[in-house]
Amino acid sequence: MNIHLCFVIIIFGAMAVSCREKPSTSFIAVNLVGYQTDAPKQALLINHDSETFEIVHADRDEVVFKGITGPTKPPDSASGDQVSIIDFSLFGEDGKYYIRTISSDTIRSQPFAISHDIYRDALNLSLRSFYFHRCGTKVGNASEWHYEACHLDDAPFYDDPDSRLDVSGGWHDAGDYNKFTVNTTLSAALLLYLFELQEVYFTDSQLHIPESGNGKPDLLDEISYALRWLLKMQRTDGAVYHKVSQKWWIGEFLPHNDPAERYLFEISTAATASFTAVSALGARLYDLYDPAFSAELKQASLMGWEFLQTNPVIRPIGGFMNPPDVYGGEYGDADDRDERLWASIELYRLTGSEILLNYILNNHTLLLRQFQPLSWKNVHSLCLAAFFAARLEEQFPHEHIKLKEAWIDHGDRILHNRKRNNYQNLIRHTEYYWGSNSVGLAYAFDLIQLHMLTGKKMYYNAALDQLHFILGRNPVNLSQITGAGSRSVHHPYHQLSEMGNFGVPVAGMLVGGPNNHVLLRNRIISAYPAKNYEDSFKNYYVNEPAINFTAIFSYVIGYYVIHEP
Repeated sequence: MNIHLCFVIIIFGAMAVSCREKPSTSFIAVNLVGYQTDAPKQALLINHDSETFEIVHADRDEVVFKGITGPTKPPDSASGDQVSIIDFSLFGEDGKYYIRTISSDTIRSQPFAISHDIYRDALNLSLRSFYFHRCGTKVGNASEWHYEACHLDDAPFYDDPDSRLDVSGGWHDAGDYNKFTVNTTLSAALLLYLFELQEVYFTDSQLHIPESGNGKPDLLDEISYALRWLLKMQRTDGAVYHKVSQKWWIGEFLPHNDPAERYLFEISTAATASFTAVSALGARLYDLYDPAFSAELKQASLMGWEFLQTNPVIRPIGGFMNPPDVYGGEYGDADDRDERLWASIELYRLTGSEILLNYILNNHTLLLRQFQPLSWKNVHSLCLAAFFAARLEEQFPHEHIKLKEAWIDHGDRILHNRKRNNYQNLIRHTEYYWGSNSVGLAYAFDLIQLHMLTGKKMYYNAALDQLHFILGRNPVNLSQITGAGSRSVHHPYHQLSEMGNFGVPVAGMLVGGPNNHVLLRNRIISAYPAKNYEDSFKNYYVNEPAINFTAIFSYVIGYYVIHEP
């Protein structure tokens, strides 16, 4: 066994970690994009002793602020790093800066900026990245990431390859080119909820996509590309097919050179329910901008709900599972009750149906069960967000109070986890699994809902800490968003970015992040879960982007663009 491996001891149900790996790297961790002018501003001094620090203007090399570092925190179980807080919240001049210690062994941070709208560009990058995941159409031009129309022959039925259905279009799911209904619905929903936060912020020509200039907000145009594919995935009886994918991975290619046959797989009620929810949400939000499309979405949502009502038991039994000869993304879900409840709430918000109101009343106790981080499999948080947005206090006064109390309890647990992390992020040290970056942002999503629900600043600031973590204030000293910040992920597992020889990856994508549960060739990068990461193309376990990862990042950073401190 490698001498650097941790000895893990279970004591009274808690995990204590004793490691021989010594913290060695010293650096100053900052948000590599920057900080809002009037928001709290903290950097972290890592594995280094210095009582004082100074902020230096990057262009003039002029010291503009001096301060005292906080006390050193002992190593935590996630990172193993000793950390001291560098608080410069009192400094708020717009500009570009770096931080350095005032000590015999000077440590200097990477550059960052301060501005009231510091996150605007990063938000637009993340939203525009969805354009470079479009399937079935020519994308880009010679001056940017580009490819020819791809996968125009989607797809034969897996169970009947001689029969086909036109399911071209939609978004490529991740670094590969498969398409999954439940992940597309989650991603589209998060972007629609972002749009709903403040519709006037999202404008025509904001993202510079082909539809720019048509008089509609670019964000709605981009989301509609995914929604129109989802409409193709619905059967005439209202049921929705689960996915379009190849049977197994056969190598890396540009999208239009991909030789893999892609198949259309069976329907699932989880896919149908999540489709019903997002089509109802879309119908409501597109009504002002595209009434005909809104009506089409509404009809599709009603058809989906009718199928769910006539099929109250999950289909297929046990949730979707790959056939024996199919490997890779399954996106199975053995419990579709949360998706059904989400669908009922969003369809109620669209129609005001008393039948749907009764369904919500009869099934709301699902929301009192243990919280799981938001994902394509667990939409508990979307149910709660939609429930409170629906303003059901009068109809359900008792239930409203109980659900609010349950969510506040959940938020307090998240805040407790934050206190235990030297990097002030929100996840437990056991939650560094595939997509850990999105897990932290899922908790930030919950805290944002609580901020809107209660007005308490502690939720706002704690969710902002998770954004700082993603954008570089983390143990690997790297922004986890491609192209965002002074030092960012450069080699994601993203076939278009790598095979196109563009020099830099598609900008605005969130990679999965540290993964301590599934390791490439069982190779441990670090004994500490928060450091089990490398910026390597081949390591898709930690460095693959996905549309759902990027969508939740877009929502969180978008909240701070729209709701400045």
